Amino acid sequence: MFIDDLKQERALLRRIQNHHIQKLYAPQNPSGVLLYQKQAKGYRWTKRDLQNGTPVNVRLRKSDTKLIQKLAINLYRFVCAQYIQNQINSLENVIRCYRSAATDFSDILIKNYQPGASNSQWPLGDQDSNYFSEPSNYLEEMGHNYTLADLPMLQLLAGVRNCPCSPADFFRSQSPYRPFLLSYLQNEYEDIIEWYINDFPHNEEYPEQLIYPVKLGFKVRSKSEVLIADRLYEEGILFHYEEQLILTDTDAFADFLTMISIYEKYAWEHFGAMDKEYYFNRARGRILTYLDSNWFPGVNMVTTYETKHNPLTEENVDQKIRWLKNRYRIAFADLPPDGSFDMYDLADYVKLQMPKY
Repeated sequence: MFIDDLKQERALLRRIQNHHIQKLYAPQNPSGVLLYQKQAKGYRWTKRDLQNGTPVNVRLRKSDTKLIQKLAINLYRFVCAQYIQNQINSLENVIRCYRSAATDFSDILIKNYQPGASNSQWPLGDQDSNYFSEPSNYLEEMGHNYTLADLPMLQLLAGVRNCPCSPADFFRSQSPYRPFLLSYLQNEYEDIIEWYINDFPHNEEYPEQLIYPVKLGFKVRSKSEVLIADRLYEEGILFHYEEQLILTDTDAFADFLTMISIYEKYAWEHFGAMDKEYYFNRARGRILTYLDSNWFPGVNMVTTYETKHNPLTEENVDQKIRWLKNRYRIAFADLPPDGSFDMYDLADYVKLQMPKY
């Protein structure tokens, strides 16, 4: 039901928000946020914190680089938590209006919920709904169930100028916070970025079949693969095309492979021409090989199919993309929730910083 999709999206947003709030309240994390004043030669950095409920500014030395970065990230997390809360509030308003059916629902949806680029997959769809059920609060493990209203920064930032209003503001080219966020994200997702930008063993058979260009600049073997590759790219999901996988008793080249941690990869296999006996038998054997090697559709693997009379459609692909993208949103919760900066942007930044790539 559509109302269940709304609830699943709300639950996912709460998990991402809890990630930021938990990090803000982590024992090793300093309190306060980073503010700045622009000067002729750079910026003057200030730590703004609360003392006995009163905002206090403490000037920082440029040598306090680690503290400056942590305070910049604190401010970023708070802005992200606020942004997500606005989305949650809008969703809850839509849910209430949907239940009351007081007016035309399409108008309610347009007025009350305008998802950003990162939410273009909303609503979630019906796959693996338990994965996004209302989560246990991570902060309960810390002995306190914090909420956005508990954050002292609500009082701390009142009336402050030059403060970013949205997650996107931190990543603008002229933002003084941008270098700190980029450095943090590069370190946080180092393993994923290295996997993506490094060379990998791939399928070298039948290179003459690689004739269909995709937005990332390489070529694939079919129009259906173009559709999948371009949608993965548009949703910010890093992937390798035809990377070699070591399976039980054999090797395979996954059509698409993505990774959200060094321990968790997702394969995507597209099976075309399933109405032809030869391709059907080959697909069946390939699926069994994956199953024997602990690759399971709906768990760590995505599969799509088509026949002559039932070609692969954007709707088919988007349903699978939603399933992957929401795992991405949780795994990479430090990325801006408004979609203003994604893993491809981060990979491009790393390449510019490291000429060997």
